[in-house]
Amino acid sequence: GVTIANAGTATGFGDTNYFSTTGFSTYIDTTQTITSGAETTLPFNTERYDLGSAFDTSAYTYTPPSNGYYMFSFGVSFRGGANTNLARCNVGMKKASSTYQDWEKDFSASYVLNANTAATIFANVSDSDAYKVYVNITDQSGNPQVLGTITNSYFEGYRIA
Repeated sequence: GVTIANAGTATGFGDTNYFSTTGFSTYIDTTQTITSGAETTLPFNTERYDLGSAFDTSAYTYTPPSNGYYMFSFGVSFRGGANTNLARCNVGMKKASSTYQDWEKDFSASYVLNANTAATIFANVSDSDAYKVYVNITDQSGNPQVLGTITNSYFEGYRIA
C-alpha cells in the first residue's frame, strides 16, 4: 500500500534511488597506443565518480554490487597509426571473460584516420561478474590509438531497477 502523510511524505511508490549506490563514470586520462589487430581491454583509469566503490581502476572493471537491471554506456574514439589507414574497429563489453555485446565498423573500402563509437546496453545482472570494455582495431600502416580525456573515451553506468 501507498501512504501519504499529512507532513507531505509519501511511501510505497517503489521509487528506490539505486543511483546513489551504483552509479559510476570513468574515462581514459591519456591517449593510448595499442597493437593493431589485438584485443585490448580499455584502461578506464580515472573516475569522475564511483558511488558504492564498485569500479576497479587497476583492472578497469565494474562489478555490480547487487542484482537488478543496469544501464551501461560507453564511447570510444580511435585514430589511425599513420595517415588514413584505419581498416576495422571492434568495440564491445565483456561480462567476466565472455563477450556480452560487440560492434564493428569496417572501413576497408575507404580507410579513415579517425572514428568513434558510442553504445548503451541494458543488462539483467544476476551474479557478481565484472564488466569491462574492449577494442580490437586494425590499422594498415601502424599501431592505432584510443584517444584519452573525459570527452573522447568513457565508460559509465548505474542500476535502474
